[in-house]
Amino acid sequence: MSDPHQRVTLQTIADHAGVTRALVSMALRNSSKVAQLTRIKIQGLAKELGYTPNPMVRALMTSVRQGRGPTYRATLAFVTQYKTRDIWKTWHSYPEYIRGATARGQELGYNIEHFWMGDYAKDPARFTAVLKARGIAGIIVPPLPIEKRSLEIDISGFSIVALGYTLDAPTVPRVCNHHVQTMEQAIQRALEHGYERIGIVIRDTDIERVNHLWMAGVTTAQRRFPRAEIVIFTPAAWSQAAYEKWYRRTRPEVIIGVTLDVWKWTQALGRRIPDQLGFLHLDCQRNDPLSGMHQNTHRLGGAAVEILASLVEGNIRCEEEESRITMIGSDFNPGTTIRQIPRVRK
Repeated sequence: MSDPHQRVTLQTIADHAGVTRALVSMALRNSSKVAQLTRIKIQGLAKELGYTPNPMVRALMTSVRQGRGPTYRATLAFVTQYKTRDIWKTWHSYPEYIRGATARGQELGYNIEHFWMGDYAKDPARFTAVLKARGIAGIIVPPLPIEKRSLEIDISGFSIVALGYTLDAPTVPRVCNHHVQTMEQAIQRALEHGYERIGIVIRDTDIERVNHLWMAGVTTAQRRFPRAEIVIFTPAAWSQAAYEKWYRRTRPEVIIGVTLDVWKWTQALGRRIPDQLGFLHLDCQRNDPLSGMHQNTHRLGGAAVEILASLVEGNIRCEEEESRITMIGSDFNPGTTIRQIPRVRK
């Protein structure tokens, strides 16, 4: 038996069988140019050694043998699980994920194709069967719906990379925004603009979806910037009425939020922005009128493809993948919803 930690290649089989690598390749393709007994012997040895062909390489070689030249681009699946096929296209982050993934994929020789699990709701096993039939070996899983924590299908045998923290199982490499840095820098920018009383308004579910790292960022900022007076919106029920009541009671000078409903509620307070109240968004777009943090979502998509490509090319499946997190920081977007507040030096 081979070392379980060493990947079995065609050359490994050839060395064990005492034949050439080319003969092994033809035998595994069941070529009639190889004697039947030899084919059976080599195929049995490959199974014994635990050999599994690399789907990407196999597809490439098939393309070459069919005379199309080495122009084949393997496909990676971008899988969503929302109630409708294209709802994610109405959010700015998901299109950025797939744009970044597509751009980096083209550079590396991969196509990115969207698959919606709703197409396979009646027969989930058909999804993996389709991927296998098409030689798609890698899956990108963007953030899942709030009620989901897994793809709820057997995805063993595939290489997988997750975006964000919502995929609980299997434990796979993931690419995430550096949420602690994002929050910490947002608070720092508010202080640099002269704001001292800072309101944090983030829904509990949005905190949970990033593994509570938003609040870790608040804690870090409080330790780094003790002059910051931070008030946190913690309502019994998330509503505009509760937000307005909290604002009238606490009177923050600037609001930091992560969802557009908070921005809409802030506009409805009757305060002139940014003259009477500032607003910083934790997930704004580059060159957005909203001041805040741009999470470089396109770079997250690109990084996910880079990692997934290395797993596919290394024939490393999700069962064998190491749990690791790649974090990418955010950039500050000046926008127009905060201003420089003059402070009288004491």
